[in-house]
Amino acid sequence: MLIWEELEQAAPELAAHGRKLIERFQFVLVGTLTKDGSPRITPVEAYIIDGHLLVNMIPRSLKALDLLRDPRVYVHAPVTAKEGSPEFKLAGRAEVLESEELRKKLDDLFWEMIQWRPAPDSHYFEVLAERAAWVSYDGEGQTSIRWRVGVDGEKRLYKPGI
Repeated sequence: MLIWEELEQAAPELAAHGRKLIERFQFVLVGTLTKDGSPRITPVEAYIIDGHLLVNMIPRSLKALDLLRDPRVYVHAPVTAKEGSPEFKLAGRAEVLESEELRKKLDDLFWEMIQWRPAPDSHYFEVLAERAAWVSYDGEGQTSIRWRVGVDGEKRLYKPGI
């Protein structure tokens, strides 16, 4: 699994597109697994700080408890209804963020943006990438860039009827 900075090195074009969407929306949809194994999708603020994709969750929120029990995670950047709106997807693990320095930087970012700090018992996670994809659409078809740990990324152009 790779931290964000390593993803940028392994798949620079894909990561650049993903960063653009994450920074534009400042949140992602996070898919977790509930106790019974069914999926849960929830919006979560997400920020790339010092080469790490970080999220903070409300204390004892169901999504945080899901990740503490099973760190497998699926991240999807928001998609707009606008024609040609791209998609960014990432699957991997959400590891508990142990770095006090990164936690403080995320807290400081919240304070700078909205004059708010997370509760002391909030859950901080770093999203690590196992696979990722960026997909865009236009009148010609679909272009996708896919990457997986240990496999070089591939770029494909899909055109209707081909």
